[in-house]
Amino acid sequence: MLQGMDYVYAVWRERSFSAAARKLFVSQPALSASVKKVEAELGLPIFDRGRTPLQLTDAGRAYIESAERIFRIQRDLGRYCHDLAGLQSGTLSLGGTNFFASCFLPAMIQAFSQKYPQIQLTVTESDSADLYQRLSQDTLDIIVDSGIYDTALYDIIPFYSDHLLLAVPTDAAINARFPAARLTRQDVIAGRHLDASVSIVPLPEFAEVEFLLLGKGNDMYRRSRGLFQAAGIMPQVRLYLNQLMTAFHMSRQGLGATFLTDTLVSLSVPTDRLVYYRLSGDLAVRETFLAMQHKGYRTKAMQEFVASSLALYDPLSGHKG
Repeated sequence: MLQGMDYVYAVWRERSFSAAARKLFVSQPALSASVKKVEAELGLPIFDRGRTPLQLTDAGRAYIESAERIFRIQRDLGRYCHDLAGLQSGTLSLGGTNFFASCFLPAMIQAFSQKYPQIQLTVTESDSADLYQRLSQDTLDIIVDSGIYDTALYDIIPFYSDHLLLAVPTDAAINARFPAARLTRQDVIAGRHLDASVSIVPLPEFAEVEFLLLGKGNDMYRRSRGLFQAAGIMPQVRLYLNQLMTAFHMSRQGLGATFLTDTLVSLSVPTDRLVYYRLSGDLAVRETFLAMQHKGYRTKAMQEFVASSLALYDPLSGHKG
């Protein structure tokens, strides 16, 4: 019965019998036969096979909702049993975008694994939309992210704040207009970009400068567009990119200005090919957090991972402890 339920759910997740068969490592005829057997037991079809991509019938929607409740009970029972073992066994699934996975997860994982080496960890790198979907489907336990989230579905624990900077190629002519506001990488590392005595450059002055921006679906896209809207200008966008580190490397090659965070600037390779400028407003401060499902069982491993991660940072200070 449960295997048939697994098969039906896999077909629904993949929206395809052939894709589900490949993922389950079974033949498509065997998978189809198993699904038909479940449908025969129900006395109703689960899938509307006449539509592409595959759609659920009314009975199918009820079946999938019930299957998800059963799967959650199974997972919670397994997690509870692992908790009874006192963190001597179990798993923990973590996720983050490329930036957060590379900047924060290594230290977090090291701190946790030193205390609980028996817990098996997995890491998924993806975009925020996919990570939240995986979190809602229980394939991830905790993700590291920033930006907008659904407060009805997820709980967050802030642990770090970083600040956006305007990064401009050093040889750009516009830099001559703001000699007192220019900052170097060493200035950023020293925290001078947080000093109120350092001038904030007016973004309208950069209306004719070509920009490298992150694309839709990225929190930095939302922030950069908001900064431009507040300044009343439409940016000249040369390229839309997927990763903040890519924007950094392209900008230092002189391909355009971009928005970076002080965290990335501090951790990136030293370069004198970029100068940095302070930015103002709420959009220029980014809160980074751990996100978990609002509902569901919080394992001891999850609780201890949160605790050991928070111990690494002074909450909201933007500094490692």
